[in-house]
Amino acid sequence: MPVYSASNAAIMWKGSIGSALGLPGLLSIALILIVVLPVAHFIIRHKRLNLPIADLQSYDDNHKALTAATLKYPNTPFILPLPTPLVILPISTLEEVRNLPESRVSFGKEVRRMFAHRHTGIGEDIPALIQTIKIDLTRNIASTLNDLQEEIRYSFDKELGSCEDWTPVILYKALARIVALLSGRVFVGLPISRDEDWIGPSINYAMNCDLARRELMKYPTWIQTFVAPFLPAVQRLKQNKAKGSHMLEPVLQSVLKRKEHDMSEKVSGDHTLDEQGTFFSWILGRIDNPLHANPTEMYNYQMTLAFAAIHTTTQTTWHALFDLAARPQYIQPLRDEIQNVIDEDGVDEDSDGFPKLKKSSMPKLKKLDSFLKESQRLSPPGLISMIRVTTAPLTLSTGHTLPTGTRFAFPAYPIHTSTSTPTFSPALNPPETLPPTQFDGNRFVNLRSVPGQETRHQFVSTSPDSLNFGHGNHACPGRFFASNEIKVVLIELLRNWDIRLKGDVEGMGGEDKRPKNVNVQMSVSPNFGAEMEFRRRTEKV
Repeated sequence: MPVYSASNAAIMWKGSIGSALGLPGLLSIALILIVVLPVAHFIIRHKRLNLPIADLQSYDDNHKALTAATLKYPNTPFILPLPTPLVILPISTLEEVRNLPESRVSFGKEVRRMFAHRHTGIGEDIPALIQTIKIDLTRNIASTLNDLQEEIRYSFDKELGSCEDWTPVILYKALARIVALLSGRVFVGLPISRDEDWIGPSINYAMNCDLARRELMKYPTWIQTFVAPFLPAVQRLKQNKAKGSHMLEPVLQSVLKRKEHDMSEKVSGDHTLDEQGTFFSWILGRIDNPLHANPTEMYNYQMTLAFAAIHTTTQTTWHALFDLAARPQYIQPLRDEIQNVIDEDGVDEDSDGFPKLKKSSMPKLKKLDSFLKESQRLSPPGLISMIRVTTAPLTLSTGHTLPTGTRFAFPAYPIHTSTSTPTFSPALNPPETLPPTQFDGNRFVNLRSVPGQETRHQFVSTSPDSLNFGHGNHACPGRFFASNEIKVVLIELLRNWDIRLKGDVEGMGGEDKRPKNVNVQMSVSPNFGAEMEFRRRTEKV
């Protein structure tokens, strides 16, 4: 059984050391020490682990490599030899680690490392924001639906235009702006949410953070502090922060005055979501000394939301739309489900007299929920989930002890595509269900029809069999809001628009014609430049 050895690490770091040796004098020595000492530490630590190493070289993509390694080592941890190596744990250990505190394993510490926290701000410990999302936003999910449904019509009109005939659209670009408008309507409110000086930085924040991270990684850690202020991406982040903080100042002052009045009058500070700054009032209710909050602090909260929400939601929606265009046989059943719910519940009207679904109708769209979950299952944000770093030695039931500082995760994609996983086993699924390696948009609605399974297998559900939103302490707290947001986009599209793959004149679709996902290491991304064709429907559902 191969183990992670000095020779493996030497090959991996050959390019880095070779470059260092080509530098003159003291800088060369410094760079060698910076590279060699951490690598030596890593080699010694993982040699002590004596773990097998996944073979990434013999496969044409990492889906196959990770699946093969998971099948080969089902009951023992193994190492993925990535540029920053990662230990993959067997699913049997999930219950042992999923709720461990930060003093044992940390999600935040790993995020801070990945995104150069000192210079981007990503990964800062902000419990007030987490609690606001987990409690206040989730508790008010039904209330946010009104704003989302009003904003969806505006955003489609703005980003897609008239589209009276089939019109090609770069889907990711359009969706990112639509999602930014929807999220901004709830998180910051009108009119700021529609201001281009807000939309652009909100969308580009994650990209600038990633660019800053990549630029900083070119330099040794000790010099990054001196280099960072001169990097274009870091400069853009600072410029946007100054401008965004200025935009938020009047909103914050208004909320603070209202809160001060509520405190003096001893009335409830809970306000309707139609009122600008409601999300701010939730956050202020969860921080110390709320009357001393400042616009920069609020901007940091808003950009953390943007970082976590806009692109993940956009990517999930992108995958769902291309899965739908590639499999047009699902379109009419989904339209029929929406219409059946409307016939049963009726509709509300927005301020312009346009119909919108009632709050009680959303949970009834089980086929739509199932299609979304199936799309995310096969086109997830990443092939792994629940990435953490140990902050203390961690002994597993497998008999292995992971030293402090070990990065680990679970093999989500192999779990989600294996008949050994209970959810996807033949015993639980009807005979007509397609194998878990294939797309079946009705997979989860059929599972929910099994007695005792009615409330399980939902898009937002997490379990050892469903890890795309994580599971345990750090399961995505905003997944309930994101689910509603994505469904609002798809409902608008299904009711009022036709879609097809570019050039698919006959509207036949075809899985082989769907734009391929882009896989980098363990991440899964859309084809950002792929086009989809849109046309407004003259006859609504």
